[in-house]
Amino acid sequence: MLTEQEIDALYESSRKGGVSAKRYPHSVFSKLELNGLIYTTRNSYKITDAGKRALANALRGQVAEESEMDFGDEEAVLAEMAAELDIDADELTISESDHFGVTVYEISLGRKEWYVVESSDQERELALEIVKQDLENEPEIFNQSFIEQHINIARLKRDLESDVMDGHMDRLSDEADRHPDDFWDEYERAGFDAPEEDDDGEREEPSQTEIEELAEHQTNEDLSDPMRYLEDMLGREDAVKKAIEIAGIDVESAAEDAVDTDGPGHFLSSYDGNTTETKSGLVYWRVN
Repeated sequence: MLTEQEIDALYESSRKGGVSAKRYPHSVFSKLELNGLIYTTRNSYKITDAGKRALANALRGQVAEESEMDFGDEEAVLAEMAAELDIDADELTISESDHFGVTVYEISLGRKEWYVVESSDQERELALEIVKQDLENEPEIFNQSFIEQHINIARLKRDLESDVMDGHMDRLSDEADRHPDDFWDEYERAGFDAPEEDDDGEREEPSQTEIEELAEHQTNEDLSDPMRYLEDMLGREDAVKKAIEIAGIDVESAAEDAVDTDGPGHFLSSYDGNTTETKSGLVYWRVN
């Protein structure tokens, strides 16, 4: 396995007349199609200045390949985690489980526990699945403004409009019939001009048009913020659930947004919200 220092030494050797082919595998160099950037002289490789970066990338690629481990090998995973945590492997226990189709190793030391996945891809996949489950089962735990970004508010308002309008029509029709003075007071507060009183201090009865006019005005006021309307009616928790039931939510998009904004660790680690990557690419986090 080549280290950064060995790669630097390789550069220096190239400047001084060549690098031994016996020490560095030919496969590293043969992978490069550098069109003259690397050439051979007997048992050495000569490197032009323009070839240095390409060669370094190839050598680092070899380092990455050699450092990959078999994630199905529990002992290798345990050894890697023991070194990472600076704890004797004999003091740790390891078990395998499946979380949303992602293989997770549980590393324990007494009451301390860490979860380990194979790579950052699995880390993100698991975080997304957890967020999607929470969005479907407990959407109220998310910030309301975040939920609103992924609910079709125009559709929510449109779908609520008929029921809200009918409710105002029923109430106002009854009020106009039983207490016309109260109706006219509401009518004027809404900014409409009520009819003048006659000589006896009476006003004509509200017409159907006037009732509909006031009902429409109040409906528009109520639904200027349909989420707040539902929250006033149902409370925060039930309001979010009702909005999703009525207008739906793009769970995939919302989950991607949440993970991109807060990072996978926020949803994976109940201990401190952080994840760490090992030298061979494993990702782990503290659970408790």
